[in-house]
Amino acid sequence: MVMVVALLLTLPALMPMAEVTLPSDLKPMLATHCVECHEGARAKGQLDLEAILQKGVISESALRELRRRLVRRDMPPRDELDRPTDAAYRAAVATIDACVPPASREVPAVRRLNRAQYAGAVHDVLGVDGAMVRALLPADEIGEGFDTTAATLTLSPLLMEKYLDAAERLADEVVAPTTRAQRRVVPAEKLERTGQGGTYDGIAWLSTVGTLSLRFEAMHAGQYAISLEARAQHAGTESPRFELVVDGHALGGFAVDAPEGTSAPFRKEIPLGVGPHTVAARFTNDFWDPKVEDPKRRDRNFGLASVVVEGPLGPSAETAFSARVREIASDGPDVLRLRRVASVIGGELFRRALEPSESDALAATARLAVGVKASFETQLRALVTVLLADPRFLLRVELPASDGALARHPLRSEELASRLSFFLWSSVPDAELRRAQEAGELAEDAPLRTQVRRMLADARATSLSSRFAAQWLGIDGLETRQLDPARFPRVDAALLTSMRRETEHLFEEIVRGARPVRALIDSRTTMVDARLAAHYQLPAPSQSEWEVRTIAPERGAGVLGHSSMLVATSNPNRTSPVKRGKWVLQSMLDDAPPPPPPGTAQLPESAEERRGLSMRELLAVHRANPDCASCHNRMDALGLALERLDVDGAVRTEVDGKPVDDSGAFPDGTVLHGVRGVEEFISRDRAFERSLSRQLLVYALGRGTADADDALIDALAARLAEHGEFAALVEGIVTSDAFRTRMDRVVR
Repeated sequence: MVMVVALLLTLPALMPMAEVTLPSDLKPMLATHCVECHEGARAKGQLDLEAILQKGVISESALRELRRRLVRRDMPPRDELDRPTDAAYRAAVATIDACVPPASREVPAVRRLNRAQYAGAVHDVLGVDGAMVRALLPADEIGEGFDTTAATLTLSPLLMEKYLDAAERLADEVVAPTTRAQRRVVPAEKLERTGQGGTYDGIAWLSTVGTLSLRFEAMHAGQYAISLEARAQHAGTESPRFELVVDGHALGGFAVDAPEGTSAPFRKEIPLGVGPHTVAARFTNDFWDPKVEDPKRRDRNFGLASVVVEGPLGPSAETAFSARVREIASDGPDVLRLRRVASVIGGELFRRALEPSESDALAATARLAVGVKASFETQLRALVTVLLADPRFLLRVELPASDGALARHPLRSEELASRLSFFLWSSVPDAELRRAQEAGELAEDAPLRTQVRRMLADARATSLSSRFAAQWLGIDGLETRQLDPARFPRVDAALLTSMRRETEHLFEEIVRGARPVRALIDSRTTMVDARLAAHYQLPAPSQSEWEVRTIAPERGAGVLGHSSMLVATSNPNRTSPVKRGKWVLQSMLDDAPPPPPPGTAQLPESAEERRGLSMRELLAVHRANPDCASCHNRMDALGLALERLDVDGAVRTEVDGKPVDDSGAFPDGTVLHGVRGVEEFISRDRAFERSLSRQLLVYALGRGTADADDALIDALAARLAEHGEFAALVEGIVTSDAFRTRMDRVVR
């Protein structure tokens, strides 16, 4: 009952709480398994269950918390020999549900498309690169761990202004844009640096291995020229060498042979898509020898005076959208052509067939905005702006039942199709899904499952990796992390991008059905590119950009050995057993610990603050506080067992000059030996399947879970454990009442 006690004590002490009669069927369980530790003045956690049994009443809030612990079956403690049977746990939960109906939650009837869904729709319908779209809009708020949470997807006046600006920019992009080459000159002092060095006399220098980089946004796709003015300080037997890296891809190595004090020009032409890009020069052959007689020849350094990006070069090409418009409306008066475009494109963006009056109104609005005498291209540009700023596109609206009843009712066919496409693709329904929607097929399980299998095999299902998996596993935005350059000079944005892609590759294989779901925790192979191969000290790919390699025995299996996860759960200059332990509990075991109490002291970071104590010793002191021990006992044991893997995921043998100790001990005496011990701990029951089921359900529905979802989550976890494939989990979600129906009144 220790975990229950910890939760009950977090309830506001002074808040009046409704009391209910303690169900008589619960009394034997409490008396047999709980009272021994929770009785009288010395009751653990100051919870006197004996008094509750005698009084016969319990607060409704406390009873709901008790139910949650019974569902998870983590009380009495797992090391207790005399624990209730599975049947007893289920009976106790059913008893509480009969006394206090399980709380439920409902998705708000109106929510905005999130940025990824907006970008996916614009890409699929208008042919615009998603990166450009994302660059035009702010990131969404996170709720329940995801950016799909409906409660956070509101539409403020300021955000509406950004949508209007984005609509105008996108309309300019897709309707016969006139592209002019832009020339961006980035001087040395504006370059970003990883590694040691400084900027002197207009030259940005690297004195160690590192990168000098810049970021820019390409407004149009095409051929771009990148020009660098490089400098060298010579030492040793080689000239300084660097790699040109664009968006994480190395485009070749170059030697700077110019005499000191002069610049060596380098130019490279490459194709770039619309959106943000990163250009970096990576210094690769640092040299330092203080014994060299000539002081000027002791240190090899690399520098840049400037970087120039120019493009797009050459004439502009017809856009994909302009080509579509020629197919949709190739001839006739401008007003009729505009109506045809409004009907087809509007239907795709609004996720339903438009009435003639609707397409007429859209065309009329566009013509009114620019004048009926304007060219067709100008009117078309106005129409695209109108479509992209229309609430019917920006908002997902699920209408109440037509008869006004408050009972649960099935979603309309177009609403269900939208839920499905935004869940699996982060985009609008395609032609085949719209056909099934209009034919009424989605109301039946078999056709719905057929659509699920088809959609998971589609390339657009990669959004489940880049959006769901990245947020669930905590690696979203990993490429923007900054590690201590003095300790990890080789970890730059390009390597961090490769780390994230490694994890996404694994999840993509699982989505396609090429691997079972448990490959996330037991796979002994991984995909690497040249950067990751060097980082993991594996053979570099020779036949393609990414190739399969076997993981070293001392690394963790699945995502436990991925540098992405290890970086994401570390501080910039040291590992964090607490963060790693919390990640295992929350992401892998469906057992997220509560947030620390207000005012909880943070662990010291500097050597002076640590006073010679190791991280393991500091955590032991932290756990000595009873308020901290209830959560840290498990978090610390799991996190300390991962200590052989450094911040950047490299295998290490020492920590602070001492041999690494990667054992973690639980209060019951169970010891985890290294990352293999963590693997075994995660694999021992269905907690992993339950965690994935809950997280994917939250992502799919756009809301957090409640007590009423427990039965569904149990069923999804059981189905996933039985079949082992991701598609089985998705099918279980989309055929559930939670996904296919809604209630017009929220029940709490």
